[in-house]
Amino acid sequence: MFLTSVILIHSIPYVYQRQWGNFTIETPAVLEDDSYGRRQYYEWDTTSDFIPVSQDISEASTEELCRSFPHHLVRHMVQPVLKMGHTESPAKIEAQMGSVSACIEDLLIFSDLEETIHGHQVIDVLVNMPVAYHLKNEDFVNYTRIRHQRQQAHDARSNDTWTLDGWRLDKYKFLPMVERAWSMRPGKRWYFFYETDTYVVWDNVFRFLANLNHRLPLYIGSASPGLLDDNENPDSVTFFANGGPGFVLSRAAMKKLLHRQSGQDGDYIEVPLSRRWLELLRNDPCGDSVLGWALHTVGIDLSGYWPLFNPHPLHNLPFGNDYWCQPVLTMHKTKPDDMRKLWGWEHSRRILDRPLLYEDLYDFHHRNRGFYLHDWDNCCWGDYQGPNVTSFAECGKACSENEECFQYRYHLGKCTFMRFMRYGEARHPQIPSEFYDDHEWTYEQSRFMSGWAQPRIDAWIEERKCRKVQWVRQSLEKIF
Repeated sequence: MFLTSVILIHSIPYVYQRQWGNFTIETPAVLEDDSYGRRQYYEWDTTSDFIPVSQDISEASTEELCRSFPHHLVRHMVQPVLKMGHTESPAKIEAQMGSVSACIEDLLIFSDLEETIHGHQVIDVLVNMPVAYHLKNEDFVNYTRIRHQRQQAHDARSNDTWTLDGWRLDKYKFLPMVERAWSMRPGKRWYFFYETDTYVVWDNVFRFLANLNHRLPLYIGSASPGLLDDNENPDSVTFFANGGPGFVLSRAAMKKLLHRQSGQDGDYIEVPLSRRWLELLRNDPCGDSVLGWALHTVGIDLSGYWPLFNPHPLHNLPFGNDYWCQPVLTMHKTKPDDMRKLWGWEHSRRILDRPLLYEDLYDFHHRNRGFYLHDWDNCCWGDYQGPNVTSFAECGKACSENEECFQYRYHLGKCTFMRFMRYGEARHPQIPSEFYDDHEWTYEQSRFMSGWAQPRIDAWIEERKCRKVQWVRQSLEKIF
């Protein structure tokens, strides 16, 4: 009877009251769990932890902007982990360290060579890998050459030349980086892994993770199809988080993944995580795929949160219904110049009770771009063939008369329409090799010409003012 009473009390869906002295204390009701319902979005009310929330960036230095950063959240809640490679573009590294990672005092950086960058110790996460990783492994030849190259820099007599392909080492960093992150900063609620060309909106990340339970084994990111759970069943595909847009592991997920079985005498009978999957690493080109499989084998499957975690770079974002009222947590392959400018712009656009949405991000490139650009390529995403026309002007006119067309490109006599709003990038005139014998092309015809149906775009935007934030639910059906 007592048990029945408890169940009834906790099932009351509204706020109830009880007297305490002369005060009435309201006890908030537990929110209804609608995980199995049809709602596509979490109805979260979030606030920013940055103080001040927004700033005038016209004359502010990096140090001044960083004073607003909520350092206490990094100390106690989220551990940022940056993965890089020694052979990466210095421009990418400098842009990352001067923007997204600029304010993070306790930043873990894992690479393939020990060095110091912007006052941070870069840790060689491959240095303790077993000999088995090096034997008969062409990938690890690059690891030796990177060290030899450093020695050359200090030896004026050396004239050896080496061809380096640091990318071939990248896939081996994922498993040991997870191990080292836990051993160096154990017990954090969340571990946020990202790369040098990942743009991270930390304000949105903090809002997002504050609404999830780190005591559950959660693996979060933008879903990509991975290995088959059953090689005989093509429908048994598993999913992993694409490393480029970043991914997150909860404290519980880290502990479960890194757990090692022990025998009756207390001796470990299972090798560490970084040594369990050597054969798979040799054959799978992607380390993030192997990490996803390792998590799957211990019962942790991905929670896909696209488009919050976004594989697109900023300049190629196809703005539309899938990229509009949703918060932006990350973007991949961000250009160094965009990364620096966006970081400052973000500080001026932050709002206390509203995360940065794709709707807001549209303004960054598109607000002042003009109706058309020459030597510019805004193609291709959601593209379809336009009519046969003989000029860029005719292509634009045809787009304005086509209800689905938001932008267009004209190149080598071909008119291409697109259903989304995409900025694109500068592109030099080009005649692809497959077109060499097709026609006697002129210089003018080889130029890339891009335009936007701005009246239609403006009308679309006006009809879609975001009144509610679409914190999308986790899904492995809606993926990039």
